[in-house]
Amino acid sequence: MKPRSEIEPWEVVSKKVYWDREVALDKWRKMLSVGHPSYLPDAVATMEVVEFIHFYGAQRFVADWPALRASLSAAAIGQAATYDMAWSRLVSGGWNLKPTKDFHTMPKRRKQFLLCVARSPGKSIYELAKDLGLQYRRAHEHAQRLINEGKLRAAEVVEGGHRKRKLYPC
Repeated sequence: MKPRSEIEPWEVVSKKVYWDREVALDKWRKMLSVGHPSYLPDAVATMEVVEFIHFYGAQRFVADWPALRASLSAAAIGQAATYDMAWSRLVSGGWNLKPTKDFHTMPKRRKQFLLCVARSPGKSIYELAKDLGLQYRRAHEHAQRLINEGKLRAAEVVEGGHRKRKLYPC
């Protein structure tokens, strides 16, 4: 990944992606935000992540990437992994969070719980409850819901004679 200081101007990057078409930056952003079937896959396949985020906007990328990713074709999904990692890094500060379409509509505390697991994988529900200032029962409810939705997985371990469920992002 190239540093931000080495990003070429939009005119150069757009030619790299769309070859002979003159694509205005505002039009590109608009077409991407609606998941246009030719603009989005070409951008994901050809642009470096740092270029994509620079021209699309970091806040907009964080807000839109889960829905944009869901609109990608099966052929383009394979190239989206680096975008997923960049999104995870911007959202949670870690590399483990998978973008899901309902991420931004999740209840606040459940989202905080998921982000805490993404930042610190392998913690028990009790440890996460303490970190977030939640009652254990509420933390357990969040964990169960996220496990059932496929966003987390649990591993049962015995430490010091106590059975614990360690949580990891899926």
